[in-house]
Amino acid sequence: MKKTYIILGSIAAVVLAVYLLLPDVLFEELVFPLEKGSTVLAYDDRADGGESSTTFKVTDSELSFECSLGADTAKSSWCGLLWNFDPDSLKQFRNWIFVDSLIFDLDVSGTREVLVKLWAYDPDVTDIRKPKTFRLLMKEMPLHEGHNRVSIPMEQLYTPEFWSEDLKADVNLKQRHHETMARLEIAPGWNQARGTTFSLKIHSIKAVGVSNFSYGIVLAIFVVLTIVAVGWRHKVKNDEE
Repeated sequence: MKKTYIILGSIAAVVLAVYLLLPDVLFEELVFPLEKGSTVLAYDDRADGGESSTTFKVTDSELSFECSLGADTAKSSWCGLLWNFDPDSLKQFRNWIFVDSLIFDLDVSGTREVLVKLWAYDPDVTDIRKPKTFRLLMKEMPLHEGHNRVSIPMEQLYTPEFWSEDLKADVNLKQRHHETMARLEIAPGWNQARGTTFSLKIHSIKAVGVSNFSYGIVLAIFVVLTIVAVGWRHKVKNDEE
């Protein structure tokens, strides 16, 4: 039996050594250009009596968006872009548990900041019939005139207090559910001037991370070795009895 354990231990050591020597395998998942099963649209406040105006055009390789927030400060105003990863409401959300960063490649005019919002399915609070009950994860993205390539680490996304207040959700529910992304949104920054036009020309948006494939293989091998070791021990014990 001792010899068997030595062999199993040697196999485990070799597997672990090979795993540590393997290079990281990076993966990326496209938000734009659109992949099958996703949609993108532009929105504004016109249907609610607002005065903001937008223009929107999307091709296979480029998305153009312009917005001018309503100049009347007595009225609320909003506009933005919304990617829906589950347009048919089938709960087929994107698994982003291993995503490390979002990378944006775009041309910008008329603004120095936009808000990036991710809406994640959170079983503690989400009712899929009510879009605002998806957990909001948000980050201000600084920009400059011209071409921008910006990376936002997922760990920098935060849930704002107003989301918890609006939903009357328990503020102690901190789990962020990165693995179940339902939508991505881009909206004007906090200080976007009213009545002036800003424009975005988006070339690509990617979610990137490190593949867990090798880790999964190693874990499976260790599980098999454990099962073999336990089974062998029980066999020897039964034979001795």
